[in-house]
Amino acid sequence: MSQIINDFTTGEIKISESYNIEAYELETDATPYFKEIGKEYIISFINLERVEKFTHFKYSAEGVLSTRYLDTFYRVSRDNDNWTQWLVLDEEINNFIPFDPLDQMFIDIKFVRAGTKENGEIRLLSYNLDGELLVENSEGVVKSGKTTILKPPYIYKVFKINDIELISSSDLTNVSIKWRFSQDNSRSWSDWEPLTKENISTKRINPIRFFQIEYLITNNSNKTIQVSDINLIGDFQNVSLDSLKTNLYGIRECCQSYLLAQGGLRDGITNSDGIFIPNTTGALSPVTCTADNPLHVMTDDEKSKLYNPYQQTQAMDLLNKLSNDSMEITGFKVQYFVTDPDSKGIDYSLHEFGTFQIVCEGDIKIAVEGNQFPDNQIVMNQFDLTLFDSFEVHITKQSFKQLFGAQRRPSKEDLIYFCDINRLFIVDHAQQFRSFNNSAIYYKVVLKKYNKSANVIPGNQSIEDRINTLTNNSTIDQLFGIENDQDKFSTANKPQLRTLTRDLISLDYKGDIVKELIENSSTIISKQHYDFSNLLSNGFISLTQSLSAVKYKNLDPVIKVSDNIGYYAWFKINNYTVNDTYNLFNYYDDTNSLGYKINLSGDNITLNLNSDTYTFSFTGSTGTADDLYEDIWYCYVVNVDQRNRKLTQWIYKRDVDIDSEDLAHLLTTTVLQEVYKNEQDIVPAEFELENIDGEILASDLKMTNIRLFADVIPENEHNKILNQYIIADDSKYLIFADNANQKITLGFSPYHGDDI
Repeated sequence: MSQIINDFTTGEIKISESYNIEAYELETDATPYFKEIGKEYIISFINLERVEKFTHFKYSAEGVLSTRYLDTFYRVSRDNDNWTQWLVLDEEINNFIPFDPLDQMFIDIKFVRAGTKENGEIRLLSYNLDGELLVENSEGVVKSGKTTILKPPYIYKVFKINDIELISSSDLTNVSIKWRFSQDNSRSWSDWEPLTKENISTKRINPIRFFQIEYLITNNSNKTIQVSDINLIGDFQNVSLDSLKTNLYGIRECCQSYLLAQGGLRDGITNSDGIFIPNTTGALSPVTCTADNPLHVMTDDEKSKLYNPYQQTQAMDLLNKLSNDSMEITGFKVQYFVTDPDSKGIDYSLHEFGTFQIVCEGDIKIAVEGNQFPDNQIVMNQFDLTLFDSFEVHITKQSFKQLFGAQRRPSKEDLIYFCDINRLFIVDHAQQFRSFNNSAIYYKVVLKKYNKSANVIPGNQSIEDRINTLTNNSTIDQLFGIENDQDKFSTANKPQLRTLTRDLISLDYKGDIVKELIENSSTIISKQHYDFSNLLSNGFISLTQSLSAVKYKNLDPVIKVSDNIGYYAWFKINNYTVNDTYNLFNYYDDTNSLGYKINLSGDNITLNLNSDTYTFSFTGSTGTADDLYEDIWYCYVVNVDQRNRKLTQWIYKRDVDIDSEDLAHLLTTTVLQEVYKNEQDIVPAEFELENIDGEILASDLKMTNIRLFADVIPENEHNKILNQYIIADDSKYLIFADNANQKITLGFSPYHGDDI
């Protein structure tokens, strides 16, 4: 007899049957026999509930040969009367017809003997049919080999994140969980990162902006898993639910948090990433939300029976309904443009946003105070000449939330267009007005005449076209055809241009500074470089590796597992010796094996990150050259991406032949040639150095344009950044930039008084 197993938690259905091979042919549980070609055997399954599709089929049989075998087919019906055609039934069922899971399913499976061999018999021993069910609440259920995104339903403000907590009764050993967040209403998102305590607790989150988070769950195991909840632990404010302050922020309202257990104890373990993994038994030892809990949450019916002397909800609901109904009947229909502060325009001195983006718009009804519109009469006083004063309008909170969401409110720099009078106004001030029982039913919004401002930017082309249409020929400049130059000159990173007389980075340097123009097409890469060849001992026989050629001060001595490193430098090998070591950068404590250092030796670049060593071998690397040549300017780039646990290294050169270095200035393009690239997985490291300076050790090298960044250098930006003599756009991540500037020194002339 067939066995049907329905699991509506994981959304799986399994149908199977095994026959008794010892039973005689006519017995009840005997195996089906196929004694001649064309013999059929049909199995029917009726009244299957909530089936979406079947995905896998497998059977076993005795007596199967290459010339004697079974063909399998299936058909489906909704009423057991009207059937589909017989369709081929393979192990991977890719041809299953579309089916409404709300209908009952009737399915027949047919086995047919086929082949050329007429003698002998086939016996069917067993079969298995697997499928998928419709699950009403499938959030958090991830099938094997699948990926899903979970997103909490509420809008929060985040003040601090201390820890994370996973609630699941499944084994999450082969499950990958990443996270990203947005603070501009999902217009832009951060990069996906592994969900670890270090990554999420060190990420800078603006506490005054709304916070949205998403989790990417990838199930690499061989079975379906379910993530009940992902909790963030810290200090939060729920904007969606009346600004409720809480220390727990999860995907759903779930009491199955181990933080709510008795004594604050959690049942489970913490893995290497700092993520709490609960027990996999499915039973929670702390207090849970089961019916056996005597302190259960009161139902709505129980709450309604409690005495409340301040019960005025009905009165406030009535006031809210009357306000919204009257606004719908008598309100003035306008087009409302919502602005959002732009995080790129923050003034950290004045603690305010300098730029705004118009992000969305919609039609809404408003009430004009006293139904009095400005009359455009000229008003003159001792201070100014204006066309009209400001005026006030009212917008109900409910209508505004329904149109733009709970996370938005009328704010300064919003725009309101009155279609009937063809006038555009800008919001000067907006606030909630509290009346009955201190309840805020509507916003008071003060409007003023619209004047185009450079700090208010349309968020997309559609909004920009709409604003331009409404404000066309509205300014003197437009009427008279005067163009305004709104370009602002960016200020160069001046520390990069300082001479070493006032250098804030270089502590000391030895060797020669040689003036040489390094060009790539019409672009000047460098004007001078270090030459360390004069620091060699005994000619070119051995290198003085203990000698610092350049020292750098003011480097951050503390690196955490969530900190990234980016570094690049242009270098030329004077005399290449396979057994010698050429140091590219050294910020390393050899005694304690802390820090990082980069060395070129032979055909390998070795990067030490604390006690771990990562080798980049040129042999087998993608590139166009077999090795590095003498007297060729190369650029070495390395990204230590600890947040994503990746180490990536590149070597570039100008796009000229090795015999044509002097002709690089004649190139028609500045595109660099990628010589080598290598990517490796790394183990994140953290360290704190004491009395250690960054340095470049002496070797037979020439170097210039030495740059150290506090973040990775995007690969799509390499060609732009590596060609820059002065780092401009990315200078906020720049730790130091050494252009090998010449130190200015003056001779000493003692003062002997006036008797000279």
